[in-house]
Amino acid sequence: MRGAITLWQETLNLLKQEINEDDFNSLFSELNEVYKTEGGYIYILVLRPFDKFRIEKFYVTKLNSLVATISDDLVKFKFITKAEADKEQENLLKEPLQTPVLSHATRTLSPTYTFNTFEVGESNRFAFISAMKTAESAESSEKMYNPLYIFGDVGLGKTHLMSAIGNYILDNKINAKILYVSSQKFAEDYFLATNKKKGAGDGVERIEAFYSKYRDVDVLLVDDIQFLQSKKWSQEEFFKVFEHLVGLNKQIVITSDKPANELTEIMPRLRSRFNWGLSVDIKHPDKNLRVNILKSKLSTLIKDPSDVPLEVLELLAEYFPNNIRDLEGALRGFVTYCICLNIPFTIENMFVALETTLPKDKDSKNLSSSSKIIDLTKNTVASYYKITVFELTSQSRKQKITYARHIAMFILRNKFNIQLKTIGESFGNRDHATVSYGIDKIVFMQESDPLVKNDIEILMKNIEK
Repeated sequence: MRGAITLWQETLNLLKQEINEDDFNSLFSELNEVYKTEGGYIYILVLRPFDKFRIEKFYVTKLNSLVATISDDLVKFKFITKAEADKEQENLLKEPLQTPVLSHATRTLSPTYTFNTFEVGESNRFAFISAMKTAESAESSEKMYNPLYIFGDVGLGKTHLMSAIGNYILDNKINAKILYVSSQKFAEDYFLATNKKKGAGDGVERIEAFYSKYRDVDVLLVDDIQFLQSKKWSQEEFFKVFEHLVGLNKQIVITSDKPANELTEIMPRLRSRFNWGLSVDIKHPDKNLRVNILKSKLSTLIKDPSDVPLEVLELLAEYFPNNIRDLEGALRGFVTYCICLNIPFTIENMFVALETTLPKDKDSKNLSSSSKIIDLTKNTVASYYKITVFELTSQSRKQKITYARHIAMFILRNKFNIQLKTIGESFGNRDHATVSYGIDKIVFMQESDPLVKNDIEILMKNIEK
């Protein structure tokens, strides 16, 4: 037990250097008791359930990443409240706690790619649920889906979901044999194992090492299977590995940039195997999901995410509609720039920070002139009426917000000739009739109420500045 306590304290010392002092003191200063070590996990006793929730939500991934840098053994932390510990003791025979033999297995999965850190929206909900069910049934004799085949464009979260499956399984069985590789790595390993010109080691030993690596696993996760196209012999060997693992009821998960049927340079019998289980796609995220992804990422980058205005996040989401990886990278670059120069997180500073990163208007389909006008109008109207852009585009029916929303719609239609469909999509996917009603209402009001007309004139001047 002394070794576990020492490991916990050393990990806390590392964590203290990476997070805010107040957060550290409020959550971790009193956590100095190890409840037990079991199955490769060190259970830390937590006094309050809410503290446990916050640690598991925001810090457990970081803690497990830090302990991996100082421990030769594969060990992770779990947290248990005093009430949970007392209840467990009531249900167990009183036996002395034993320190388990920890696995020396290596881990290639990113610890940050978990189900908890995956933002779910309409574009990826089915893929997320399917991945969860696959992970939950991976150790069962009856696999839910085998293989699970996830496809979609670059940067939409395929690798995240695949890694989340592996991390979930390891969280519940730390000694599970999980192999995560790209198809390029598989082809490279097979080439090295079978190339007679390679003098390192005996040929038989090399091929046996290859078989041991790919066949002696509980879960095989293969990323970007499309790169196996045109590699005939690697495909043949992957087919054998696939058949071997499925025959032993081992779980296989595969990702690709397109459906299996469109991998025309993959042998037909292998393509048919990919369709044995379940194929799910991840579509391009809508703007709401992109903004939520940015909010989630922001919570890991700065102490107070509210320091970054929602308008900045919405504008970033407009610029990067198709690739989550690029979207998160842009946010990281912007935040780092502002922190290093100690300047506020404004739209103006965002344009300066990302001058070479943001798509150029003439080359980009991501942000048309109309969308810039829409964003400028929403920001100007929201600021004028002292509400947020989120409230302006929300489903709120408060009179103040509804009035401001109708004003914005009126300006976009009557002053900038934006299509009703485009306006509706920009205000929470409202339909044609709803947008038209709001605009007509302002047309009537400005004719009878000089204050409304005055509001519109002031707003137009601010927008045209």
